[in-house]
Amino acid sequence: MYLAEDQKHQSGTILKEKDFPRYFDAFLKERVIAADDARVDLRTSEFADVYLKPNRIISMLDAQIRSAAGPKGVVCIETVDIFREWSPDEVAYAASVAELIGFFMDREERLQIHTQLEEVNERYDLAMDAAVDGIWDFDLVNGLVFFSTQNFKLLGESYDVAPDQFSWWEERVHPDDVKKTRDAFDEHIRLSLPFNETYRMKHSDGSWRWWRSRGQVMRSASGKAVRVVGTSSDVTDFINMQTELEQRNQQLVLANRKVEDSALRDALTGLPNRRHFERVCKEFHTNEFEDERYVSILHIDLDYFKDVNDKFGHAIGDAALISVARHLNALKHRDEFVARLGGDEFVAILDDGQEGTRAHAFCIELNKRLATPMEIDGHGISISASVGIAGCLSKLADIWGGLGDADLALYEAKRSGRQTSCMFDPKLRQKAKHNRDMKEQLSQALSESGQIVPYFQAQFDAKTSELVGLEVLARWKHPEHGLLLPADFLKFAEEMNCVAELDRQILNEAIRCLQNWRRDGFVAPRLSVNISGQRLVDPQIIECVEALGDDAKYLSFELLETVFLDVTNDQVSQSLYRLKQLGVEFEIDDFGSGYASILGLVNVRPKRLKIDRSLTLNVHEDPAMISLVKSIVDIARALKIEVVAEGVENQEQAETLAALGCDILQGFHLAKPTSHAGIIEQKYKLMKR
Repeated sequence: MYLAEDQKHQSGTILKEKDFPRYFDAFLKERVIAADDARVDLRTSEFADVYLKPNRIISMLDAQIRSAAGPKGVVCIETVDIFREWSPDEVAYAASVAELIGFFMDREERLQIHTQLEEVNERYDLAMDAAVDGIWDFDLVNGLVFFSTQNFKLLGESYDVAPDQFSWWEERVHPDDVKKTRDAFDEHIRLSLPFNETYRMKHSDGSWRWWRSRGQVMRSASGKAVRVVGTSSDVTDFINMQTELEQRNQQLVLANRKVEDSALRDALTGLPNRRHFERVCKEFHTNEFEDERYVSILHIDLDYFKDVNDKFGHAIGDAALISVARHLNALKHRDEFVARLGGDEFVAILDDGQEGTRAHAFCIELNKRLATPMEIDGHGISISASVGIAGCLSKLADIWGGLGDADLALYEAKRSGRQTSCMFDPKLRQKAKHNRDMKEQLSQALSESGQIVPYFQAQFDAKTSELVGLEVLARWKHPEHGLLLPADFLKFAEEMNCVAELDRQILNEAIRCLQNWRRDGFVAPRLSVNISGQRLVDPQIIECVEALGDDAKYLSFELLETVFLDVTNDQVSQSLYRLKQLGVEFEIDDFGSGYASILGLVNVRPKRLKIDRSLTLNVHEDPAMISLVKSIVDIARALKIEVVAEGVENQEQAETLAALGCDILQGFHLAKPTSHAGIIEQKYKLMKR
């Protein structure tokens, strides 16, 4: 084991199957174990106390090393102190490394067999040269043959008077070997070619023994052949060993072919795998086809497949993948190609026209088949697929590059609602470049001060119009695009997994503004700050709030991920409890938008909830909205929760919402979001409103 942090190696650890049965069972069945959180993953959790925790290991990627004889070992890639979601490329890489090691193990074994065979041959050759088993001397003039006693012993025979006729030998040779051996003997006499023949002789017990005879013709002064002197050995054991070794070698060759074939095939679905797809890409790029066919590359991704695994377990998820693979195989034509890239991603190369009609028909039929729920272990599993399509000519086609274009189209299909397909457009490359640039610039903005700033929108008492708080809103002072709203950059922060850092910076800046206002004579009643679930369980949030001292009582955290809060775990509950102890209030944002729930209210027990602007937009003229808002207010009253109505755009809305019992109003009609400096400029207006 190589410890990257310490740059040290250690060895001597032995894993026994009886100690870790679940791991060994998964190891033998799955070939590759990708455990994002190895301490809780059932396949690897047995290692938690004895191995993972002592070594601070979080994630494990284990790939089985296989040879023709079966499992030989495992390649382990592990992260220390870091949680990692293993990507399909990383899983494929680990599998490829393990397969390569297994291949070389097989090759080494074949070399050993070959060496062993050569050693056996040498031993027999030495034996023949050093000690002759049987000696014979054939007098070509009188036709008599001298056979040494050892010749007879080799066949289990004994004579008082040894036979001296050539017929003794000829009668005992296997009928299938007589002609070949006699022809070689005659050829030796005629041309002095080497006589070294292996053939079968009949033993007295009825069995057939392998003999090897060697001879040398002797000639008179005139060159006439007068005799042949030679030796005979029983080489049955050698021939049997040679035959067995050759059979084993053939088995190894077949096994290696099988291993190579399995290395190109997905173990779960039986489809070609990513490695096979890469080989196909190379073949397309290096082979010039006689006819210039137009091909479509499809990147297929199952929608919300993670939910299937989370709800029903990986066994049912695997069964669903196998079913999808069957559909794909059934839909492809004879000369078309379908593969599984990994996870719930597939790829297809289809013969098509420039309009992509074949590809679109393929996608429609695929989703039509998937629309029928799969019956798996008594569960009805419904899934759909989103597909990105890119096309190119088959002549020297860049299939791998086409997959990149199809991937951009797939992202667009996902964004447009899923369960659909999207054809690649060159504009998508520009869009992808823009997204990459924005992510790089956002990362830089988060590492530098001054670009991520808080804006503030005032909140007022619905009855008295008194200022009761300020909602803190994130803004990005982009050096090229100007002031950007969260809708312009929040999705990039989520994809970069840096929402918690964004929350942290906004909170710190908002507190600094709060303290500056106090020095300028303005005391904000309350700051409502958005906080993600990721930030809520960050231990640093407690430390940050504790450092505020009395200023913590001015804070109210708006919880954005209310779906997550519906099933609060111990860590979330402890964080909520501690923050409430420090004086922080909580609000549930966007209530009624379809994400929050009454269960979330009961679990979190917030100080207030905010009715989503989609419900307040037409509340002054839509009776249905009036009834809905009134119901939310009644629920809040029952739980002793204040109600904030956001999105107030006119006086009619404000009056209606106040009459319905909303406690606090917020919207452009009352006050627009403004900067820290803007609050100072408007402080008297806000306080006297």
